[in-house]
Amino acid sequence: MMLAESHILDRLTATATAEKRIYYGVAWETYLQLLEELGDETNVRLTFNRGALEIMSPKRLHEQITRLVDMIVTLLAFELGLNVDNCGAMTLRVAAVERGGEPDSCFYIAHEAAVRGSEEIDLQIHPPPDMVLEVDITNPSLDKFGLYLAARVPEVWRYDGAHMSFHLLAGEQYQNASHSLCFPHLTTQMLERYLHLGREQGSTAMLQVVKQELPS
Repeated sequence: MMLAESHILDRLTATATAEKRIYYGVAWETYLQLLEELGDETNVRLTFNRGALEIMSPKRLHEQITRLVDMIVTLLAFELGLNVDNCGAMTLRVAAVERGGEPDSCFYIAHEAAVRGSEEIDLQIHPPPDMVLEVDITNPSLDKFGLYLAARVPEVWRYDGAHMSFHLLAGEQYQNASHSLCFPHLTTQMLERYLHLGREQGSTAMLQVVKQELPS
């Protein structure tokens, strides 16, 4: 579907209740204009990949998983004595390859001090987030791994509704890993179990188990 350059925000508003829309032939400048017009709007997520623009409206399960992971990361960082900066769905963009998008959450941990106090993150100046989360229950059409590779994000967590996977940057590609880079004791199986607990028994029960299984 082609996206007209004029009245772009009106077109988006009219279709924002749809789960997913994708448009082709969109200029990079139009994507930047749309980001500016949307501001801090959180009801839609935009992914841009060299002329293709995907607009998604997250559903409850998608947001529930994201918030549970946020709580897990925050608790792990606190208990392990690490500072964490949860930047949420902060827009990442790399103009050189005309890619941009919002992860479901992104975190500065190892490089938290490098961005502390910064009101805006510029990937030409600041380091990329140490880890980003992708909750891909709705099977987005545009793969964001190209964006994260261009931004040099060291670690991607991806959840497909049943399984969690860790992807670590190795040269010019991501490789699957059983353990997290940010939290070396944490495995994909542990994180899947925590999320199941959170959904079935609540966040308190989940966080109690996360804390019990910290390395001694």
